[in-house]
Amino acid sequence: MKKYSLFILFFILTYCCNAQMFNESESIIKDTNTNLLWEDTKEAKSIKRTFKQANDYCKNLELDGHKNWKVPGFMPLFSLVDTKVYNPTLSKKFKYFVSDNYWTSKTFGHATSGEAFVINFLSGAFNRELMEDKFFVRCYKILK
Repeated sequence: MKKYSLFILFFILTYCCNAQMFNESESIIKDTNTNLLWEDTKEAKSIKRTFKQANDYCKNLELDGHKNWKVPGFMPLFSLVDTKVYNPTLSKKFKYFVSDNYWTSKTFGHATSGEAFVINFLSGAFNRELMEDKFFVRCYKILK
């Protein structure tokens, strides 16, 4: 398992680009490298949700006229990790964050295990957790 995790980490570090962030609005951060919008609201740091609740929250989110938000996949969320810093490993452009686990939409074992991946913004580490457990979520949107 450790070899597998190290391989994934090497792959991500090799192929992930560094995020270039700027404030799109009071509640949205834009990454110009990936053309993604990221939620930056108090809810992203204050409310923990189950995996299902996180998906429902993002699905119903509307920020500054933007709809169709989603729980980020593993790679989009990991693109926010700055591996050169520790606690937090998230860009300082984000006002609302905690150095804790955030849900990704990536399930483990095709969701048959009842687990999904989280990324921890204290260290940038990732792990799988039970979908019924509660963690933070930071919704994202792909710009077209």
